[in-house]
Amino acid sequence: MQLDYKILFVDDEGFSDYMGELKDSIESYLVDMGFVLIGLEVNTREELESQISTDKNYDLIFVDNRFDDKECGIEFIKKIRDANIYADIILCTAQSDNDLIKNINVDTAPYGFYYFKKGPNLYQHACNVISFRFEKELDTNVMRGIAMSEVAKFDSYIHAILLRDDSHKQNILSKIKEKSKKRHEDVSNPDLEDKIWSKITNPETSTIYFESSMRKDFFHANVLKNITTLKECYNAIKDKYRDDVLDKRNILAHQIEPKISSEEIKQFRKELIVFRKIFEEINEHFNENVT
Repeated sequence: MQLDYKILFVDDEGFSDYMGELKDSIESYLVDMGFVLIGLEVNTREELESQISTDKNYDLIFVDNRFDDKECGIEFIKKIRDANIYADIILCTAQSDNDLIKNINVDTAPYGFYYFKKGPNLYQHACNVISFRFEKELDTNVMRGIAMSEVAKFDSYIHAILLRDDSHKQNILSKIKEKSKKRHEDVSNPDLEDKIWSKITNPETSTIYFESSMRKDFFHANVLKNITTLKECYNAIKDKYRDDVLDKRNILAHQIEPKISSEEIKQFRKELIVFRKIFEEINEHFNENVT
């Protein structure tokens, strides 16, 4: 599970009618829980087969039982499971299909899905399914994964921007020299400087000398500070990034049993979403201003 909660809607009527309203309601629920909805739709059998052959990463799939006035729901579910997709599945229908209910027996049980009738209760049923999955999966280890993944993306934005050219090279090396004195390393040797810089420019070894917090501080003080159009991003990183994101990430990373409540974890997800937008804005600015 990631910060993005991906739902596939399989319905020949698409989002224009009932499923569209359901999608909007579920999105509001997910936002309140601290997740971002990625909602995808397929409207034909061919689209379904193409979609599940190329993308297998879903958290929930809605399957409308009737496609082109035919009962295809269970057939579609079998195709989804045969494609090695193990997301939660909700099979729904607009009418009481007695024959369908009869078919939901030992032959279809191994495919693992929920069956609900369309109507005012479907939204609540869906939220119950999602909530059960959250309670089952969102333990500390899962939240660790979400935190590590999102912060790594933020760090990769900073790393790429700082190394877009060599304009920051000497300033970065000076900062590293100051810190390296504590390690009793002689970094004044030009050969060692080149060795250090080669490690910094390699994403796999960049944190050996230029740690994430160090590059964040450098980026904030030496790059963002000078860009008027990114003043709000500068202030957000100055005022909130360390406390709201990095400190909580470090607690999850380094404490075996972190003392963080479920409400604090939910708020942390919301803060990660806020900073995802901030770093996307920063990245977009630099992509638009390539020299």
